[in-house]
Amino acid sequence: MGEIAEMMLNGLLCEQCGCLIDGEETGHPRKCEDCAKPKKRRKKAKRNE
Repeated sequence: MGEIAEMMLNGLLCEQCGCLIDGEETGHPRKCEDCAKPKKRRKKAKRNE
């Protein structure tokens, strides 16, 4: 396995974007603050018939 993939699995790098999280390895994959934010869904526009 590659070094970057191993760092993502150990929790050093974000599992989604690959950025350094906080310098600590937790032993499990995790996401950074930006990737962990819930995505806002856009409401569908209603059509007037």
